[in-house]
Amino acid sequence: MKNNNIEIVFENNDVLILNKPSGIAVLSGKEETKESSSLINEVKKNLNKNIIPITSLDIDATGIVLFAKNKTSYDFISKQIKDNKIEKTFYILVNGNIQEEKGTIDKPIIVDSQQVIVSEKGIMSHTKYIVKEKFRDFTFLEVNPLTSRRNQIRAHFFSIGNPLAIDNVYASSEPILLSALKRRYKGIKKENPLLKRLPLHFAKIQFVLPNQTQKSVFEIPLPKDMELTLKQLRKYNRSFS
Repeated sequence: MKNNNIEIVFENNDVLILNKPSGIAVLSGKEETKESSSLINEVKKNLNKNIIPITSLDIDATGIVLFAKNKTSYDFISKQIKDNKIEKTFYILVNGNIQEEKGTIDKPIIVDSQQVIVSEKGIMSHTKYIVKEKFRDFTFLEVNPLTSRRNQIRAHFFSIGNPLAIDNVYASSEPILLSALKRRYKGIKKENPLLKRLPLHFAKIQFVLPNQTQKSVFEIPLPKDMELTLKQLRKYNRSFS
């Protein structure tokens, strides 16, 4: 592929699962540029495959993207999504401290002027979470959306006052810098950010493959920039509570 950071996680006659890096859009559209083609076009062009997207991710997010290779497979998996039978696990980094060790955000979501927001006029949506690590200024969580709405995770955590640490729609687009975490920082004046994009990673998916009866599990590790950020937060942003 043109973008050699795109990894094939799994492939058979019915589905294709890719590990999407940050900076590439899943679908063709306004986010696609001459320098950065969409994931679906890269696959069609370089792997010579006609595929149908089943799941998607924001351009800055990373992790699992699932495609069907035929209409029968698409319908089979889409029904599992509609029935909330597919289990998805995300890892996110949010601003602030979440006090409860685990919980569920149950709030309706609606698209308002192209922005996804929590609103009583929306469709009830559910996001389950477990706190994995607490820092002084951030919280790292494992998240399981129990419903499938666009921008559900981002909108839900924004609604409780804990937006994702970097989010140009719901919060600040400012990167996380080591100089902001480490006292008496003596690095170079123009430092490279620890993290400069949406800290949302689709890490695991569990669903029944076409022509199977039991669920299969596919899992990929955190990307390097999120791992590095967590490592530095453990050193310089420890929680004292």
